[in-house]
Amino acid sequence: MSLVDIQFLGTGDAFGTGGRFNTCFHVVGAKNSFLIDCGATSLVALRKFEINPDSIDMIFLSHLHGDHFAGVVFFLMDARYVSKRKKPLVIAGPHGVKKRTIEAMQALYPGCWDKGIDFELIFVELKIGHEQGIAGVKVHPYQAKHLLDGNDFILRFEVDGKIITYSGDTGWTAELATAAHGADLLICESYHFDEKCEFHLDYDTLVQNKGYLHTRKLILTHLGPEALARKDEMEFDVAFDGMLISV
Repeated sequence: MSLVDIQFLGTGDAFGTGGRFNTCFHVVGAKNSFLIDCGATSLVALRKFEINPDSIDMIFLSHLHGDHFAGVVFFLMDARYVSKRKKPLVIAGPHGVKKRTIEAMQALYPGCWDKGIDFELIFVELKIGHEQGIAGVKVHPYQAKHLLDGNDFILRFEVDGKIITYSGDTGWTAELATAAHGADLLICESYHFDEKCEFHLDYDTLVQNKGYLHTRKLILTHLGPEALARKDEMEFDVAFDGMLISV
């Protein structure tokens, strides 16, 4: 069984705490290369860590907040004007992902969407509880606890026989334990240290519930100011921009 590489391109929150980029993880398997989330700064992160945007086959989005999806606009602009992309690109995410992407592009670069592109762009709407195979990657969305409308995911991927689960943004939910069960890696947000929030996780809650998280490795990300200031007190690994691991 081949190894799967994961590079943490962006591990920050929405506010640039610690100078970290918005959420973006690069996963490379034997036959595919994809991003998990693509926050507003993700194209900058790709350039910083010398990853060719043209090498990306797919972008999977946990939810449609700007620090998790707004980078798609800049990715598409780069594909048209700089990288001169020719191969297809899949963008998979919650309900309305195509509409929200078009609206964001029209807001930031009016008229650019209407100019067309020279590659096939495929939007896929993922559905809670339905595993889908996309270009050799299996993705299973679970219900996150972040948005009031429920249009958000915890994502479980199977790549080359390896399981990677990403919490997205979420408060504590049993769905996280289900999605992480047996995973080789759980990438989990911990915006707070011990402050309780219905729609975000905190380190203290994760420690209290670690017995439910049956995963081989857990790495924290998306730390807010207090959590980042106290990261040396944490028993779990904390991701940093550029961190590279294999599972």
